[in-house]
Order: sequence, then structure tokens, then C-alpha cells
Amino acid sequence: MNKQTYLCFIVLLTSTIISANPFSKNTAKAMAYSDIQRVRIDFTMPTGYIKHLLLGFTPNNAASDGVDYGYDALSIDDFPDDLNWIIEEESYVIQGVGAFNSSNQYPLGMFISNAGDISISLDTLENFETDIDVFLFDSLYNTYTLLTEIDFQEYVNEGTYLNRYFISFGNNTNGTIYNSYTMQLAVDENNMKETSVSFLRQSKEIYITSNQNISKLEVYNLLGKRILNKEHVNTKTLRLPTTSFTNQAYGIVRVYSNEGVTNKKLLFK
Repeated sequence: MNKQTYLCFIVLLTSTIISANPFSKNTAKAMAYSDIQRVRIDFTMPTGYIKHLLLGFTPNNAASDGVDYGYDALSIDDFPDDLNWIIEEESYVIQGVGAFNSSNQYPLGMFISNAGDISISLDTLENFETDIDVFLFDSLYNTYTLLTEIDFQEYVNEGTYLNRYFISFGNNTNGTIYNSYTMQLAVDENNMKETSVSFLRQSKEIYITSNQNISKLEVYNLLGKRILNKEHVNTKTLRLPTTSFTNQAYGIVRVYSNEGVTNKKLLFK
């Protein structure tokens, strides 16, 4: 049994039990359950294992944002690296809520024992008549990654992360939106002038200058896949060779500083 199959088995089994439990005595309710709109989220751990999470919207507001018997399933696993819905300070693998509302967002709890790269992605959407946007909101940087287009990828240090990551369906805080087309920072002109990112064709280097200390640097290809991550930079000037990704014609360079995040699309030629 592969890693993904092993981890999703418990989730699918729990989902089956829940679907049979509250409506087994009532056909009308069973039909209502089939109309639940579902958002399935995948979490890839630093070790490469994948865990599945489920968020369900009940059209009749049969469930709430709190704990609802028959709609929510506690996370009974004990993984060293984990991601769960947080309901009333407890960890859940399945969360049922009321009718879909694009202004609502739902908190996630991330628990990391093995520092490394993680990924949060959208698996599937079910029973939505029209297309919706699904975002991963990072409250620390006030950024929204559009999961319907690209995966959220991040290097995460060991620790517990509560009240930082949320599943959202709109830009509730006027934050920066990352998508597969631009990944461009929506900041005012003054902030845009604080960090400069360019490509030095003669030396084949990315050249970055800022009036703030650069804390972190990431490079993505145009499909949204991270191809370079540099932590603990702690300098205002940086020259970075591009020899490790010379097969990339274009890339998105993301620079983190005390003032926020700056993105620049570069041609590596």
C-alpha cells in the first residue's frame, strides 16, 4: 500500500461512516446529504506523506461552524507532521458547516516535527453549480494562494502553527493574491520601490537589493512549482546564480523582508 493510499484510508472510512450514520433512517435526509457541497484538501508532509481533509457545506444549514455530531470527524491519527481543521480548539479531519458563504474562512492547525517543505493543494470540488475560488490564506504575510490554480508550497520550521493558515473563498483582508498567471504583489508604490529584483545576463545571476533586510527568497516556475528556497538570508543585497535551474526560461522570484513580500517575473536568458 503506497503512502497516499495508507493515509487517505482512515479519512475515507470515516467519511463513509458519517454518511451512513445521520441519515440511515430518513431517505429525505439522505438525499440532502448527497447535495452537500464538498471541498477536498490535500496536505503533503515534509516526509512526503499525503493527508486528506474534507470540508462540507450543508445547504439547509444542518451543520454549524461548531462541533456537529454526524458531520465532523475528530483526527485520531498521531502523525509527527499534521494538518487539521480546528473546531473549538480540537483537531478534526472532516468538518461540516452551514451553507456556502464566500466571506467565511476556516482555520487550520499545522503541527510540524520535521522541518521541511510542505504543500497544501485542492483535490476536488463536488456539487458546486458554478466555479468558486478556494484560497489558502496566510495571516502572517496577509497572502492568498489561489488553490484552484496553484498549490501552496512553503518551507516550515518545527513548531505548532495555529491562527495562521485558513481556507478562504475570497480576499477578505485585501491581501496579496498569488495565482498561476502573475503571482504579483498588490502593494502601494512606495513598497514596490523598496526592493529591486533583476537578472544579470552576463553573470547569469539574480540580483536583489532592498532597504530592508531580506529574510527569505523563493523562486517558482510559471506552473507555480517552487524550484528554489533560501532561508535566513539576513542581508540587504543578494546575488544568486541561476545554474541550478537553467532549464527554466522564466521564473517568479519572491523576496521576503520586514515590509512584506515582493514578486518579480524574470526571463533567465
